[in-house]
Amino acid sequence: MRILIFLLFSSFISLAQDNNNLAYQYYINGEYKKAIKIYESLSKQDVPITSYYRGYYSCLLKAEDFKKAESLALKIYKLYPSNLSFQLEIGIAQEKLGKIKNSKYTYKKVFQNLEKKQNQTINLANTFIRHDMHEKALEIYLFSESLNPSSNYRMQKAQVYSNLGNVDLMIQEYLNMLKYNPKNKSLVISRIQNFLDNDGIRSDKNYKLVKNLLLPYVREEQNSTYFAELLIWLFMQNAQYDMALRQAKSLDIRTSSGAKEVYELAEVFLDKKYYNLAVEAYNYIINKGKDNEYFIISNINKLYALTKNIDKNKNSLLIIDQKYREIIQNVGENAKSVLLLSNHAHFQAFYLNDLEAASNTLNIAMSIPNISKRDLAECKLEYADIMLLEGNIWQALLYYSQVEKDFKENPIGHEAKFRRARISYYKGDFQWAQAQLDVLKASTSKLISNDAMQLSLLITDNYNLDTSEVAMQIFAYAEMLSYQQKYGEALYNYDSLLTHFNGHTLSDEIYIRKAKIYLEQDSTYLALEMCQKIINEWSFDILADDALYMQAKIYEDILDESEKAMSSYEAILLLHSGSIYTVESRKRFRQLRGDNINLNE
Repeated sequence: MRILIFLLFSSFISLAQDNNNLAYQYYINGEYKKAIKIYESLSKQDVPITSYYRGYYSCLLKAEDFKKAESLALKIYKLYPSNLSFQLEIGIAQEKLGKIKNSKYTYKKVFQNLEKKQNQTINLANTFIRHDMHEKALEIYLFSESLNPSSNYRMQKAQVYSNLGNVDLMIQEYLNMLKYNPKNKSLVISRIQNFLDNDGIRSDKNYKLVKNLLLPYVREEQNSTYFAELLIWLFMQNAQYDMALRQAKSLDIRTSSGAKEVYELAEVFLDKKYYNLAVEAYNYIINKGKDNEYFIISNINKLYALTKNIDKNKNSLLIIDQKYREIIQNVGENAKSVLLLSNHAHFQAFYLNDLEAASNTLNIAMSIPNISKRDLAECKLEYADIMLLEGNIWQALLYYSQVEKDFKENPIGHEAKFRRARISYYKGDFQWAQAQLDVLKASTSKLISNDAMQLSLLITDNYNLDTSEVAMQIFAYAEMLSYQQKYGEALYNYDSLLTHFNGHTLSDEIYIRKAKIYLEQDSTYLALEMCQKIINEWSFDILADDALYMQAKIYEDILDESEKAMSSYEAILLLHSGSIYTVESRKRFRQLRGDNINLNE
């Protein structure tokens, strides 16, 4: 008998739960009347009111049956008189019913019973928020702070201000969070980043608002670095790199921090190919003297930036070479200068075309006592690159393999694997190359370079198509010739592809590579012609934005034709809004147009 009663009771509980779930689903779908009918049936059964109260009460409010909502809240409050949330919901129903005096009295009683407990305040505020009464939620927070000034509801108030559309006060609360607790820095940046992102629609208005509210904190909080750092971050978000660098220098002068912030910016500039700004940042660090921990690496990276940003005439190259020699002599050939020697070898090989000198420099670097395994691996990669440049493919493969074997689960080992795969690609062994690239992609996306991803896509998109194997073999061979700086032979092979495989899917890839070769040869207008071919004939392919950006940079940096550069930048913004060049194109377009985007903007 007991078992039968238990089974019947269990079935009853299960059925009630199913009905409760169904009612809640109706509530979510906005079918309030259907939900209310189920809740009413539950209220007549021996079902605990706490299991369905919240959904029932919310449905009654949505259906504007405020009188019944008040009765329901009174009923549960009598059962749980210490629960202020239930009492608060009596007042909410009264206010919506138009019983203003009653609601004010009820709210007053809630406020009088409010203790100095943070969780209690948040729960009451969330009760208001659940019913879209955000101003009342704010009142709860402000009243609780008046009871206990040490309480902290800045995050919660910021969210309420956001719901009310008062973004000024929202940002103010976030900044106060940082002011009173610097540990909140990451959280504050995250929230401000969301505001700047604006649901994916970038807004200069949002940026200006944050900046204008932030600047007074930067000026007033001189004993803190957090707001200055936040301003640097903000400038970087808006691609105002020169302003970020200026602020970083100012912060370093004020704090004597060893130029850490300046160095970190320099690395970003280098990565983004802002070589002039990178050199300026590295010069600032170098001028602080040899005792600075970033002195040697700043010299190394400065020379790299200078190399990337020079006119490749003989005099300019010799000046850079002399700078390398002077710095090597200054810091010596030791474990700290291995990267400097490796970079010099790269410069000797790829810019001065002195392969013998490059090999000698690397041999010196690799024979330095106490060289780290990582630096030795870097030198081996560079040596293999030079062997490939020289046409000594087997020697290149040997050194790549050594690095891959020694650093199997390390990014440098993955880079060696990629370069081995690239040689196989050059030789036309596409299946083996793709297999190696697949292994890299399977390991982790962070350990495979953009070059590896692009090569994988190139093979996937163009191999095993009709007649494409021959085309791919010629194309890959031309790429190797281009790598080896045999530009005339490379162009001949690219042109033969365009002739014999007219309209092939590789055509836009060929044009972009020809454009890069022409730029290397200072044939600027031929490079522009190649870009225009992609824009005209392959406007919907993946290289269209690359061609527009290359075209824009040629017009701006080489030909000094601002109007044409603006036109190309604008085309990226209008036709390729998802491009990786969008942020930079917007900045360049606005600067060329003459917009004021400086600090006083």
